[in-house]
Amino acid sequence: MANETLETDIHDLSLGVIHALALVNARALSYVQLRRLYAALVHATDNVETEIARRSGSEKLGETVRIKSPVKKK
Repeated sequence: MANETLETDIHDLSLGVIHALALVNARALSYVQLRRLYAALVHATDNVETEIARRSGSEKLGETVRIKSPVKKK
């Protein structure tokens, strides 16, 4: 294979999620919706942090860039 472009390079699903989050109007959400959104974001943050840590330990990262995971404010 001459060009090893990954499928994720062509169809980056994270961009849709990032765009959707940018459109969220927190003031327009009910309290229950805010709590659900918060729980989903915390869960997603934990998953992303775990995956970044897993990949950071690998020598074969491909096109992944090594960066420190942002620290969650408590």
